[in-house]
Amino acid sequence: MVDGRTVGFIDVGTNSIHVLVTQFFPDSVGAPIFDDKESVRLGQNLFAEGFIDQETIERTKLVIGRFVKIAKDMGAEEIFAFATCAAREAYNRNELLDAASEAGIDLRIISGTEEARLVGLGVFGPYGPPDRCVDIDLGGGSTEINLCKGSETIFLDSLMAGSVRFSYGLGIDQRGVVSSAEYEKILRAVDKVAENAANRLREIGFDRAVGSSGTMINLAEICAARRDGDASYMTKKELSELMRDLCAMDEVQRRGVPRMNPGRSDIIIGGGAIAEELMRLFEIDKIFISDRGLREGMQFDYLLGKGRKEFNLRRSSVMTLARRCGFNEKHASQVNMLTMQLFDSTKDLGLHSMNGDVRGLLGYAATLHDIGEFISYNKHNVHSYTIILNSNMPGFTSAELEDMALMAKFHHKRFPGANHKLLKTLPRQRAKTVRYCAMMLRMADVLDRHRSSPVDSMRVLTVGDSVLIDLKSKEDLSMEVWKLEELSEPFKDVFGLELRICASGWGGARI
Repeated sequence: MVDGRTVGFIDVGTNSIHVLVTQFFPDSVGAPIFDDKESVRLGQNLFAEGFIDQETIERTKLVIGRFVKIAKDMGAEEIFAFATCAAREAYNRNELLDAASEAGIDLRIISGTEEARLVGLGVFGPYGPPDRCVDIDLGGGSTEINLCKGSETIFLDSLMAGSVRFSYGLGIDQRGVVSSAEYEKILRAVDKVAENAANRLREIGFDRAVGSSGTMINLAEICAARRDGDASYMTKKELSELMRDLCAMDEVQRRGVPRMNPGRSDIIIGGGAIAEELMRLFEIDKIFISDRGLREGMQFDYLLGKGRKEFNLRRSSVMTLARRCGFNEKHASQVNMLTMQLFDSTKDLGLHSMNGDVRGLLGYAATLHDIGEFISYNKHNVHSYTIILNSNMPGFTSAELEDMALMAKFHHKRFPGANHKLLKTLPRQRAKTVRYCAMMLRMADVLDRHRSSPVDSMRVLTVGDSVLIDLKSKEDLSMEVWKLEELSEPFKDVFGLELRICASGWGGARI
């Protein structure tokens, strides 16, 4: 049983040490309550001199000790720590293990294929991707490859190519300008370690590629800054152009490149060369970026080890966010139920043709519509919009988060026209869908405006050029009817029909 438990996960990588502290709320796959990292560069001296120097080991001990203390202070009952490439290769790895033990943790060194498996679990979740998808996790010492579809793992590999390894282990001083010949040498080093994986992936084939790790994220951010700001992907063409430009700069100049992480300016050439050449070898024109990886994989693996078999990542993400914001669960459940009734009834009447995916998003928006009250009731719809939009909830795309955020925003105050500034940036059909859903959510919220669940049943019918909503209740629904009638004009603007309300059962009827 893991509900209510807090667990810490520490990833001791070749470049950085990461910590993730997770609380397992009920109905949750885990909510991060603390997430941090510190660059210690375990691999820098390792790949230059062949061993991890004592100063770096001491720094690693300090960071691990601090992260262990933070996790325990936050209530962690268990802490798991895994070490990857640098620890696998260092002949003095026992010194590192002893230092971790002194810092209060048993550090486990995992194999490259186990790292690839866990990274894929973190990126894709326990059910895996619906299509055949390859993840490329570009680390400091190695690059892990995971090709899977659904829960089936098709191919795993760990390549001896990493941003720190290829920045400090090839004898090329990358702090200055990198010549074409030097960059070509890095590319050929990638070819040497990736040939077998490339042949295998081309033989198997895949539908989509994802890149993970800090280096991949930073490369995509820099490419996005030169394009339109969307860092959710990058193309091989723009990455090749970026690398040509970065090679012409020294390290100091690279730090001034928009969105460059200063802590990566000395390893961006080695890392970028690996990303570029793997995209060429694997025949990838466009790669999508994930900010999830080993720590999230450790988290899912922990749940699997505890016997969890059913995972609903989207619902878990929504319920976790809702509970962290202290939502009114009874009201949210009632609004969700009424919203779904309105969606299904209006679809049956032919008033829209939105599919089940939209229905699901609307249901999640209904659950989250009031979470902005966590900040203040005043403008809570705006706060809900901001929280959802920036929540980065696992299981949802950025477009889906935006749509849910807009539905929540428009459930209160003035209903938006088709030319509202937040809708004009969306494709026409998406904007139309958001308005349809926001209207249904708004109506459902009105029907529980006093949070007493007064509506016993509801029917939706078309009568001539009108939509009739027939409400049954043992309570006086005068206020609810009145507020619904105020929506007549925007309802007609959205659905093209008049809105009529019939409420009965509380001692009278009003039409």
